Amino acid sequence: MMKLFQRKHQIKLVAPVNGMYVDLRQAGETKVQSGFAIEPMEGEIHAPLAGTVTQLTKQSITLSADFGCEYVVQLGQPVADLDDQLFDWHVAVGDQLSVNESLAMLDVNAIHAADASAIVSCGLSNQAADDVEVEKTGLVSQGDQLATLKVRG
Repeated sequence: MMKLFQRKHQIKLVAPVNGMYVDLRQAGETKVQSGFAIEPMEGEIHAPLAGTVTQLTKQSITLSADFGCEYVVQLGQPVADLDDQLFDWHVAVGDQLSVNESLAMLDVNAIHAADASAIVSCGLSNQAADDVEVEKTGLVSQGDQLATLKVRG
């Protein structure tokens, strides 16, 4: 019964890079539950929301945000044989990030030359939010408000 009166919170998400919006299902992303993806026009990637870096891999970062949300930013689709030099992270585990803070450089041209996808996928990796409501599609600019997380809390 208490869940009936549970307040919903919202976390605004911004585009982490300049590019073209892509639906996650079309991007083939399976690591995140709901969110969005962008085919980047350039390689500088920024934080789509504020949070603490809790995990960092060759091609992805996990941010712990308000209200227990865990949010993943995946650089390119996972390809085991891509050179580590194509992904240059500017952050480390434990860093506190502000929205729009620089996360990484992605060598978009080299990734395309390797016949791989440079799509940047962003989405929830846990059940802390009910949904990601996408508010803007098409061509997006880094920093544009792109979506809202609907969070239980």
